[in-house]
Amino acid sequence: MDTCGIIAEYNPLHRGHQQQLSDLRNRMGRDAGIVICMSGPFCQQGVPALLDKGVRTELALRAGADLVLELPQAFATDSAERFAKGAIATLLATGVIRSLAYGTEYPDKADTIQVLGAFFADESPEFRSRLKEELQSGLSYPAARSTAAAHWIDGADILLQSPNTILSVEYEKALKSILKENVLPTYALPLLNKNKWSSRNIRALVEQRFDIESGRLLPENYWTLLNELLPVLPPSSTAAVMREVIEGRGLVTTLTLSKHTLLSPLLYDIDRLKTIRGMQGGLAERVFNVLTDTSFDHMITSSYEKAPSGLTPAQIIATRVFPTSRVRRALLSVALNIRSDDIALTQAKPHYIRVLGFSKRGRRLLSFMRQTSELPVITIASQFNKLVSDEAKRQAQLDLYAQALWNNLAGRIDADETERIPIIV
Repeated sequence: MDTCGIIAEYNPLHRGHQQQLSDLRNRMGRDAGIVICMSGPFCQQGVPALLDKGVRTELALRAGADLVLELPQAFATDSAERFAKGAIATLLATGVIRSLAYGTEYPDKADTIQVLGAFFADESPEFRSRLKEELQSGLSYPAARSTAAAHWIDGADILLQSPNTILSVEYEKALKSILKENVLPTYALPLLNKNKWSSRNIRALVEQRFDIESGRLLPENYWTLLNELLPVLPPSSTAAVMREVIEGRGLVTTLTLSKHTLLSPLLYDIDRLKTIRGMQGGLAERVFNVLTDTSFDHMITSSYEKAPSGLTPAQIIATRVFPTSRVRRALLSVALNIRSDDIALTQAKPHYIRVLGFSKRGRRLLSFMRQTSELPVITIASQFNKLVSDEAKRQAQLDLYAQALWNNLAGRIDADETERIPIIV
């Protein structure tokens, strides 16, 4: 069976995602398999998933996916490089993937994206020297990297300014790093109507309708939100969001997570803060200095209130050297207590494959995968107990803790991850 892998977050799944899956199905053929490697409760930009991973899995399957796998949290909430490497390693370990598709702002530059991936997979001493010079000039790492690469590859500085293309380059890099010369074919897909169909914009749309006092959407705003979501989300996604809104549980916003994180004592102990993943290079000092300023007291005491000037805490902390996305990821590492010296979570490869759901075609793929997979295939959380290595157990512990935290923030205190079974569509 011809099978294509996609790395996604579907936070939430919007009309652009739906069209992308439809276009890929048309390209691959009706008998081909589409396998999604999807982030779980928390995502790569350091934000929570708006909807539960089970809900997002069902939406993906109904939109055309065949098999949905969970990317362990150790990778899902890390840098673009490690996010990509973990997801690619997961897909390749299944033994059934024959190609990879990804969305990019520059689908017409697919050849350059592949060249960049190969370039970064085998960095030359000359490039590393140039990168060091750019960093010493005061540029952030992403800016220094793109500027340095442009000396060898035309247009690199432009391509590496766009988030989806940055990830696309990292996917190509990971493929070449893992497979060496035996590289899979890749398909660069366009981002359809990105300005309108943006997961970030859609989450902001939902969040801005929430009442600050109660942390919920008031009934008089239901109709307004529904009419705002219908043009940008498929009916199934709109229904999923509105169901959770009306029930008053099952949604997690960035502001909800911020409130929880800002209460962590780690943020006010500089020595411990320096040990957290992502807090190195002076970021711990920046976070500590900002959050101990008395003008930020209300960020802790008020449930949903934003920081002064209408910015979130991560945006206030961010600087040219510390981009907002890096700050969010570091703060999320505080919430999840991921230390920089925790090798299982910061350096090790994935140690298992968690199945979240499948279609009829996906059931066949799963059957093949059980024979071809290089890693244990997990369909229910109780199977984590069978993992042998300490690194595998540590990754599983983080997955379970992250889901428990998400459930608590979502008001789903009765949810039990050990009772979750794969979604079948």
